[in-house]
Amino acid sequence: MTAPFDSTVLWLTWRQLFAKRRLYLSIAFALTPVLISLVFRFTSSDLANASVPFLTSLLREIVVGTLLPIAALVFGTTAFGGEIDDGTLVYLLVKPLARWRVVLTKYVVATACTLAVMIPAIVLPWLVVRNNDLPWQFALAFLAGATVGSIVYCAIFLTLGLTTRRALVIGLIYVIGLEIVWSRLINGIKSLSVREFAVAVTKEVGNGAVQISDAVV
Repeated sequence: MTAPFDSTVLWLTWRQLFAKRRLYLSIAFALTPVLISLVFRFTSSDLANASVPFLTSLLREIVVGTLLPIAALVFGTTAFGGEIDDGTLVYLLVKPLARWRVVLTKYVVATACTLAVMIPAIVLPWLVVRNNDLPWQFALAFLAGATVGSIVYCAIFLTLGLTTRRALVIGLIYVIGLEIVWSRLINGIKSLSVREFAVAVTKEVGNGAVQISDAVV
């Protein structure tokens, strides 16, 4: 039985996506929510009562709402970026390797890279401000939402990366326009928002541990 993933393509894609500049960017993405949480912890005058609304807002608006789509955009659009830019994609596709395996392998790596950024961005802030009102189900719920969001976002952005050389620009317009602005201002567009879908998954998995208002913010 043929394995769905190719180990060589997987390793090369992983190295490509975590090249030096993208590695630094990924670390910055992962640590930014932690720094915000540390500032909150040491400056808040009512830590016990403010922790839940603070962490809910941080993870919903900054991590899931902003960092997740941007991380997925970077990894998804560049999964084939190196091969397209230097013209070696054709040599990769003419090898005796099913094209669906190449695409699937790169998609899985892009999703895994996005999750590698999201996991510390969610878990570390929770560890910084956690209390009895922030059980482990709280972090687990946001991890579930981020996982679903990563899967959908990376599918969208990998497709963009395969179909156009301006994938990053188009993806930025999509993220800023639809995900960050329009979906928060126009109720009808919420049904098209991956961000809102990820938030809905978070609420469902949280099963009461995560209280998120349905108001447009």
